[in-house]
Amino acid sequence: MIPISCTQIEVHVFRRRGKRLELLLIRRAPERSLAGVWQPVTGGIDRGETAIAAAVREVHEETGLTPIRWWALEQLATFYDPGHDHVRVVPVFAAEVAWADPVQLSHEHDRYAFVTPAEARRRVLWATQRQAIDALGEELFSPGLIASAAGGDAASPGAPAREITARIAALTGSGARRKHPRDATNPKPRRPATRRSGR
Repeated sequence: MIPISCTQIEVHVFRRRGKRLELLLIRRAPERSLAGVWQPVTGGIDRGETAIAAAVREVHEETGLTPIRWWALEQLATFYDPGHDHVRVVPVFAAEVAWADPVQLSHEHDRYAFVTPAEARRRVLWATQRQAIDALGEELFSPGLIASAAGGDAASPGAPAREITARIAALTGSGARRKHPRDATNPKPRRPATRRSGR
């Protein structure tokens, strides 16, 4: 029987102002595998760590951001890993940040961009990530939002995505804007300056 494992998470960070909705993409640094690939926040789940805790930690480590609201999407990223003969299941989260919050990249990425959902679909490499962007629109916003190149009309979040902001507040001890405990003991090195990609 082929093993099924869950060792990674994926977080789609977004911001919105009125009718404008933008997703955050970060570009893999030149020294990494898949250099130059644009992606949402991704990362591994540490031993003994929950998927939710891993999502909070990875967003802070890779972007320096502390989201104000969180959702667990019904959509899962599922794929076959031929190198290990495993089926990989990846929990997918959505996280909203304030419009003006600054991004501070770790050494793992060299550029970032806030783009429309349609542009995000064009930039990401994997089909599962495009499916997650579609799911973000279907589960959090009005139907057809993602299909609109202009970003569409950002409606109030709704089912079936499950908001987990309160759960994360309990996890971190004092709300979603608190740093993860790992920050003080094992932070990822930061780049001295971040570079934003134009659209």
